[in-house]
Amino acid sequence: MRNVILSGMLIITLFTPNFVWAQENLPLSTNLGVVVLDATVYSHKAINGSTIVYGEVQNNLSSPVNRVTIGVTFMDDNSNQIEYKTGSTLLQVVQPGGMVPFSMSSTKADSSISQIQVKIAGFQSSSDRPLSLVVSPGSLQVSNSLIVSGTVTNNGAQKSTNTIFYLISYDAFQRIVGIGVSSPVDVGINQNSQFSIVSDSSPKAKSYMIVAESDSYQSKLTPVTAVQVSLPVLVSNTTVTGPNDTSFSAIPVNTPVTISSNVNYLLTSTQSFVYYVQVKHFGGQTAFIGKYEGVLVSSDNQKVSVNWTPNVAGSYFIETYVWDYGNIPLSSSVPSVNLVLVR
Repeated sequence: MRNVILSGMLIITLFTPNFVWAQENLPLSTNLGVVVLDATVYSHKAINGSTIVYGEVQNNLSSPVNRVTIGVTFMDDNSNQIEYKTGSTLLQVVQPGGMVPFSMSSTKADSSISQIQVKIAGFQSSSDRPLSLVVSPGSLQVSNSLIVSGTVTNNGAQKSTNTIFYLISYDAFQRIVGIGVSSPVDVGINQNSQFSIVSDSSPKAKSYMIVAESDSYQSKLTPVTAVQVSLPVLVSNTTVTGPNDTSFSAIPVNTPVTISSNVNYLLTSTQSFVYYVQVKHFGGQTAFIGKYEGVLVSSDNQKVSVNWTPNVAGSYFIETYVWDYGNIPLSSSVPSVNLVLVR
C-alpha cells in the first residue's frame, strides 16, 4: 500500500545519478484529502545540471479538485534551502479517487542540491470534467527520442478545445521518469482527430501511458501497448575525467583522461557492440578515435569508457557512437559533451 503525505514533507536525499528518499510513513486514508504518493516520487539530475522531480498526487475526496499546487524545496546536505519552487499537476482537474502526475525542475543548476522536500501547497474545489475523450495510441517508436501518434474521439456534447496529450514514461517500479507533451488540437462533437507526441527517451523507462485533457473533458489513462525499438541502445551521461575521477574546467596538455558514457540496452536479446569515441577539433578535423568492445544482454545498463591523452591545446567536440561488429548503428550519435578545452 502506498504511503502518503498531506501538506507535510516528503524528504528525498539525492545521490548522483539516482536519488533515494526517506520520510515518516503515514497510512493511506480517504479523509486525507489531496496527497503526494511517496512511492511514485523520482528525482534525477538533468544534463544541464538542474534537478528534476516527478511524482503523482491522489485526490481522496468525493468531489473533483483543481489548482493543485505542489511545493518543492531544494536543499543541500545540511538542509539549507537553496531554492523553493511551486508548480501544478499535469492535468488541471483531479477526479475523485484519481491520480495525476506532476513534474518540477529547479531553476538553478546547482550541484550542492542533495535533498528535496515535497508537499501539497494548496488546491480548490472544481466542477466535473467528464471522461469523454477516448485515446487510441498507435505504435511508439523508441530510439534516443520517443515518437507516438494516435487518434482521439470526442464523445462529449460540445467541442473539445485545446486538447493536449501527455506521454508518460514509467520505470520498473511504476515511478514516472519522463513526460512528453503534444501541441493542442480541437475535436468536434462525435469527431475524431489525430495527435502526435515527441519526447525525450529515458533509459529507465519500461512502460508508457497517454492521457488527454481539454478545456471541457479528459480521457482515461491509456496504456501504449505497441512499442517498436528502432535503435536499441541509448547513450547518455558522457563525462570526461582525469586520474582519480577528477573533473576539469580545462584539461592540461598531455594529461590522460577517461571518456565515459552510460550504455542502456532496450531489447531482451544478446548483442555484441563497439563503443566509439570521436574527438574533433573545433574546426571539424578528427583528433582521436577510440573504441571499447563488449556484449549487451537483456535490458542491460553498462558504463563504458576509452582513454585519451590530448597533446595539442585547443577546443574539441566529443561524439559517441554504438555500432555492432558489422558497422550497423545501434544508437544515435550523441554529442553530449559539446566542448572540451585543452590548455
